[in-house]
Amino acid sequence: MIKFLPVLLASLLAAGCTSYGGVARQDLPPPPEPRAHRADVGVRTIWSHSLPRLPSDSGFDLRPEVVGDTVYIASHSGQVSALRAADGVVLWQRDLRRPLSAGPAVAGDLLVIGSRDGEAIGLRASDGELLWRSGVTSEILARPAVSRDLVVVRVADGRVFGLDAATGRRRWLHEHTVPALTVRGTSSPVLAPRQLVLVGLDSGRLVALAPDSGRVLWEVAVAVPRGRTDLERLVDVDADPVLLRNDVYVSAYNGRLMAIDVASGRIRWERELSAYAGLTVAGDLLLVTDAEQRVWAFDRFTGTAVWRQDDLRGLRLTGPAAHGEYVLVGDDTGHLNWLSVQDGSLLRREKIGGPFVSAPISRAGSIYLLTADRLTVLR
Repeated sequence: MIKFLPVLLASLLAAGCTSYGGVARQDLPPPPEPRAHRADVGVRTIWSHSLPRLPSDSGFDLRPEVVGDTVYIASHSGQVSALRAADGVVLWQRDLRRPLSAGPAVAGDLLVIGSRDGEAIGLRASDGELLWRSGVTSEILARPAVSRDLVVVRVADGRVFGLDAATGRRRWLHEHTVPALTVRGTSSPVLAPRQLVLVGLDSGRLVALAPDSGRVLWEVAVAVPRGRTDLERLVDVDADPVLLRNDVYVSAYNGRLMAIDVASGRIRWERELSAYAGLTVAGDLLLVTDAEQRVWAFDRFTGTAVWRQDDLRGLRLTGPAAHGEYVLVGDDTGHLNWLSVQDGSLLRREKIGGPFVSAPISRAGSIYLLTADRLTVLR
């Protein structure tokens, strides 16, 4: 299996190809600066926290986890920290002396982080005390899913592990065939309240697993491989599925955008759309960044397109985040882009730092922005 950075075939044949955020592009001059009104969005930087610079093409998923008044963050060099959300004061730090690649994920007093060495590590969230280590079969590129009794870890070789949350011992293993060529990075498993584990696969399928055994309950083809070459047949589900009440929303590279009934696996609606960066829900809207670097808003009940924002094409965009009346999208020039949730118009662009390495996070009135070398918090 080769983990591949997706790019147009013409770019593969061109000289000087560079990559960012798990996606490659030609080494071309920067795109023209998108025009935007300097709208007053009423926020300012309240604190920032420096991190060892993360390689932009790593495919790691080290986005922060915000739980109540605490922010948990990890660096690829091995350090895990808990910060006070109000002012960034460090509550505790632990150096695991491992190259970390995914997480942290927190449930109750359990924090789980994944490493490049193929190890899931459980810490006590309140003080960083090491609780357990559990070996898996390859590097972990997707943030684990954690509940009070189960940890689900998806690894780069395609296997999905169900671990006991108290001890880290393996409960079950789900295996599936992985294509020869896949996108670098993997989507995170999602634990559904109705006794399901939802996992998007490199084969273009979304599967629902039983949490007690890993048994497949249903599966849906979000994308079907087409074409003669492995490149043309890339169909990874790399954006995290989004669960909202009885529906799960999912997208695939070279595939479709879908709304699926969680209980039965029945497709409620679908439309052709290639996407891997991310999606989120804002009220009645489903927001998506597609593979052509356009941001879309769809009616989440019908799949009807409400608006599309094209002004940022040429940049490499993160998935979108909803923040009140705005849609937030980061890019590879280190800018945060503010769009109107009503019509998608570009209202403001502001320089934050280095390239964004994950989508913005909006929690309790604050905005958390992870760029290549720091976490910045706006309020």
